[in-house]
Amino acid sequence: MKQWINELGLQQVDDPGIDKPVYRKPFDGRIALSAELEKLISISLREARDKRRLPRSKLAPLLGISEQVYGRYETRVSRLTVSRLIHLCEVLDATPEEIIAPAAPHLWGETETKAMLLLATIAKLRSFDEEILQDVFSLLSRIEEICGDGGDAAAKRASTRSTAVDGERDPDC
Repeated sequence: MKQWINELGLQQVDDPGIDKPVYRKPFDGRIALSAELEKLISISLREARDKRRLPRSKLAPLLGISEQVYGRYETRVSRLTVSRLIHLCEVLDATPEEIIAPAAPHLWGETETKAMLLLATIAKLRSFDEEILQDVFSLLSRIEEICGDGGDAAAKRASTRSTAVDGERDPDC
């Protein structure tokens, strides 16, 4: 267990919202506790709903709940279940990233820059049709073959130089 904790960079914290010590991953040198995560998710829900100009009174029935019950999610009185979050994404036409990433960007990258780049890439990928996605996937698979490291080294240089194209491993990968 200690090896797992070390490999993932988890740190033990006492979270007032949980009655036992828990292990969390720091991001930008800090660890968000459950209350802060709930606050950020509730803000994301409100922003997603507002962006779509959908009042609580219209959204709640789509979820099969009352306006008051839905309001508890936006005011942090009630915690969302994963199934309710999925349902909210469906009826709001929101992506999971739109709701969760503001609260937990570290799930998309170890640094703020990497998380933002990955989130922006995902947003662009969502706009592509199936044929273009297949082409992008083929390109990414090719980069992985050439570099053998998931393309991390190539990605760092992508804006300044191209990788090998003749089947040879790029020496800088």
